[in-house]
Amino acid sequence: MGLTRNGSPLLLMILSAMFLLPLHVSSTLAERSTFIVHMDKSFMPKAFTTHHHWYSSIIDSIKSVESTTSNGHHSTPSLVYTYDHAFHGFSAVLSKDELDSLKNSPGFVSSYSDRQATIDTTHTTDFLSLNPATGLWPASNYGKDVIVGVIDTGVWPESESFKDDGMTEIPSRWKGICEAGQEFNSSMCNLKLIGARSFNKGVVAANPNITFSMNSTRDTEGHGTQLSGGGR
Repeated sequence: MGLTRNGSPLLLMILSAMFLLPLHVSSTLAERSTFIVHMDKSFMPKAFTTHHHWYSSIIDSIKSVESTTSNGHHSTPSLVYTYDHAFHGFSAVLSKDELDSLKNSPGFVSSYSDRQATIDTTHTTDFLSLNPATGLWPASNYGKDVIVGVIDTGVWPESESFKDDGMTEIPSRWKGICEAGQEFNSSMCNLKLIGARSFNKGVVAANPNITFSMNSTRDTEGHGTQLSGGGR
């Protein structure tokens, strides 16, 4: 994921472009797929100090039967990510039987099967019906110092769209990072591209032999750069 500001002279927005690789479902690991699981954190037993430990314990509890892959290797359910901000829960690579067992766990709310996202290009200002003269845009001081997360194919930091000429200082409330990766280092972030992170553990867990054209937040398709950089 990357973090950026729109370079318009009127719109001093801080955009954050987040790179998220699709968590492609694989059938190679004993018919296991990646699932997003929503949990009710109020059910977390007091014995656990963090939600991560609780979720790890839940995954360990359903590792009752080992499955064997087509190449003879054993595979077990695995925790991929844990979530504690927008909602409580985790993502994990599970078989259908393991998911059914998980549904009986205290605090389980719902689960969502992984899917591959379709890349669509839109004219954001038109889509939001923003008018530079009246309405929400000028009323919000043209989004000055607003931090926005964009989930997309990444960013190309050398793009003219990410120049930070004239940008104000990064808001002190910003707590993100500029994550280093293949052909991408922390020095590539600036006052407009304020951070970057890549999330690919899900696709790696479901497809352990996968290779990436770029294993970092660097954009090799152009879509994320176009949208997060203001479309210029």
